[in-house]
Amino acid sequence: MQKILIIDDEIGICLIMSKFLTKNGYQTVIAESGATAFEYLENESFDLVLSDFRLEDTNGREILRRIKSDYPELIVIIVSGFGDTNLAAELIRMGAYDFINKPIYPNVILEAVKSALESRDTTVS
Repeated sequence: MQKILIIDDEIGICLIMSKFLTKNGYQTVIAESGATAFEYLENESFDLVLSDFRLEDTNGREILRRIKSDYPELIVIIVSGFGDTNLAAELIRMGAYDFINKPIYPNVILEAVKSALESRDTTVS
């Protein structure tokens, strides 16, 4: 079972995404801060990270930078309530697989996750 780390400081969003992704066959772990997320990353293996851009202790740019430095093969999808195309382009240049605008539609998240994991599987094969 593929494992996804969900990072968002809004627990309600974490729970909705976690429940929906679990129902669709993924294992999920929730982190409500960047610090907690990096503790999980140091101790567990993940296939994908789904992170909100704005967190209380950091932001998606910093999370993406650290993940790509420390775990370069890990897929990262950034979610944001601030639909800035320049920001989206910057994050994708930095290595994000995708940038999804809020409000979150579970089917959009699911398709992005499936697509990201399938693209990784085809490049690994």
